[in-house]
Parts: sequence; C-alpha cells; structure tokens
Amino acid sequence: MNRIQAKYEKSTYSNTPHLTIFVDGNALDKILHELYPDKNLIGLVPTLLDWLEDSKERKLVWDRFESKQKQVVPILMCPDDIDLWCTIINVEIEKTERSVKWLRIGIDTGNFDNMPDSIGTNVEWFDKIKPMVFDKVEYEKFVSDFKIEIDKDEIKQTISFWINRIDIKEQIPKSIKAFNFRIIETENDYQIYLVGTNYYDSQNDDWPCEEDFTPKEKYLSLGKDSKKWNWDEIQLIVRTGIEEFIETRISPLTFVHKADYLTTGLDDGELKRIEQKVQKEKLDSKANFWSKLKRMWS
Repeated sequence: MNRIQAKYEKSTYSNTPHLTIFVDGNALDKILHELYPDKNLIGLVPTLLDWLEDSKERKLVWDRFESKQKQVVPILMCPDDIDLWCTIINVEIEKTERSVKWLRIGIDTGNFDNMPDSIGTNVEWFDKIKPMVFDKVEYEKFVSDFKIEIDKDEIKQTISFWINRIDIKEQIPKSIKAFNFRIIETENDYQIYLVGTNYYDSQNDDWPCEEDFTPKEKYLSLGKDSKKWNWDEIQLIVRTGIEEFIETRISPLTFVHKADYLTTGLDDGELKRIEQKVQKEKLDSKANFWSKLKRMWS
C-alpha cells in the first residue's frame, strides 16, 4: 500500500509552513512536478486547507472528499488565486471497507458553465501516475489532521475579529506600552482576557496585574470546541494566531502592531512574548488569512 500524511512544509511560494499532502514521503505537488515539469505544478497547495474564499467551493471540496461514493475531487489549487478557477489538480477517489483508492490524478481543463459544480467535468488525466491505495485508518488520520487545522484557523480568525473590533471601538491611551492576552480555562471553554499597562517587566510576570487599560469587550470565548486542546496546545494556537494577524495585516496598523510589548499565557502560568514581525514584502499565500477577514467584514 501507499502511505499518505499531512505534514507541515514551506511550499515553493509560501513564506511560512502549512499542511501539505505527502504521498510515500514526498509532497504531492513535487511528485507531479517531477513527472510533468512543463505544467507548472510546483507549489500548488491543498484545497483541504481553510484557504478557499468561496464557501460554496469549500463545501464542494469537503462534500466530495468525504463522500462514500466514487468522486472526482479537487485536491490541489493555485496558491495565488486560492479558488477553483485557476490551476486545479483533481483526483478520482474510491473508498472500500479497508482502503481508499486514488484511481487517477489529472489537471482540470475547465468547464465554467456551472461553477463550482462543474469542476472535474473535464480532466486531462495523467498517464505517468499509477493508482494509489491507502490504508483506511492512516487515511482517516490524514483527513483528521486537516480538520484539526481548520479548527485552529477558526479560533485564530475569532481572535483576529476580536482584535479588530477593539481597535475600531476603543480609544486606547498612548501611554499604554504593553498588552497581555491571558488565557483562562472555564468549565465549558477557554477564554482570553485582555489588559494593557503603562509599563512592562520582563523579570516579573505580575506586571499585567496593574490594569491601566481594559476594553469593554475584555473577554473572548474561544468556543466550546476549544476544550479539545490541552493548555500547551491552546497557548500555541493563541500566540501564533496573534502573530499571524500582525504579520499579514500591514495596513492599517492596529494596537497590537504599535505596542512595545505583547505577551500571552495561561492564568497563573509563565507569560510568553508574542513576536511583532510584519511581512512588508509581497504577502505569501498564507496571507490569504487576511483576505478572509476582509471578506467576512464586507
């Protein structure tokens, strides 16, 4: 049988690692590129990521991917357009009781009369790629990894909306130098509460106790599903979510960009610094996270 995994990798056109489809130890886009170098398939990213902007396209991908019937599923897409209208790699999937078969892989040749339903209608199937057969248990683990990644992105998106609301609605004093995003665990969820202070002490984690600024929307619930993660995992999700917001939103700058210090940590736990790195070059495909925010606000 073949092996399939979801692994983090920095693909050709991204500046940050993201989940990538690996088959027999190699990234799928690289496998295709080696066999068909003239088709510019290197750097294509999984459609299973939460990067598709169109909700109908996202639903179509997952409906087909999880169907028990034989389906032609868009599996890789262009990292620039992040939709089903540009370069799309399709896979014909058949599921049995103990295995999942990828019967054929090919490039979509376009039938835009009834998008996105028409995706996969016209496909140039690659004759250099043999059918692949995966163990069903391993395949389900592969699928689960992508679903978990989507859940993480939803929490990060919730945090980003919250930061944006605070930035728009609040008049934050210029004297505020540091903000702490404290994480607390309740019976039903994890929550974040935000405080700002006029000073910061790297040697004493009690500095946020002097609450010189608190927004009206001080608390943010991360949802009941957030309890699936342990303390270390949720802290990492919160920290990376804020860092990604800072890095990808370069205009207009918010209070998290302007602050001298940002930290996060569990209640009564050690505080961790949040990096305030702004990507001023051309935003990579992960910056599509910011375009999703703009789409949601519109």
